[in-house]
Amino acid sequence: MTILKKSKLIAAICGLTFVAGCSGDFSTDLFSSEPEIVMTCPKVSVLPGAGQITVFREGPGRDLVDVEYEGVIAPVSGECLYEDDYAWVEIDLILRIGAVKGPAAISNNQSFDFFVAVADGNNQILNKKVFDSPVEVPEGRRRGAVEEELRQRFPIVSGTRGSDYRVIVGFQLTKEQMAYNQKSR
Repeated sequence: MTILKKSKLIAAICGLTFVAGCSGDFSTDLFSSEPEIVMTCPKVSVLPGAGQITVFREGPGRDLVDVEYEGVIAPVSGECLYEDDYAWVEIDLILRIGAVKGPAAISNNQSFDFFVAVADGNNQILNKKVFDSPVEVPEGRRRGAVEEELRQRFPIVSGTRGSDYRVIVGFQLTKEQMAYNQKSR
């Protein structure tokens, strides 16, 4: 087969694959008949209801004047690397944690506990780690933020790929903070 005919055949196959809505998980080398598996990264998301936190001062008050700090967490970026013939995936994450100083704040620093968990396709948590992130609000300002760089490594079950897993992040909330977030929605 000539190079021109081979190119037209490949273009036709690619066009049919695109129209058919193929997921694009396989690519073929022009000079090889074996497909190469393209491994995708796990999806990173914030657990609904755990992306915000409100820290109140000690005591029974739960009005706006009782707020020391409010925090928000968001994934900024992430990339993954496969190891040991696709048996392990390692994810490098960058999370941004922002803080807003409330009327009851007595310092320019607030520490927030947050978690990073890995779940499989059935939403079963495979592992979870809790971290502490101190955020400093500059003098004379109401807002501050910090970026946390994290690395998570976990095994991939044979026959699955990274996109069959999820990385879930959020604040490690108390029962009272969870109830407050649900009420605020």
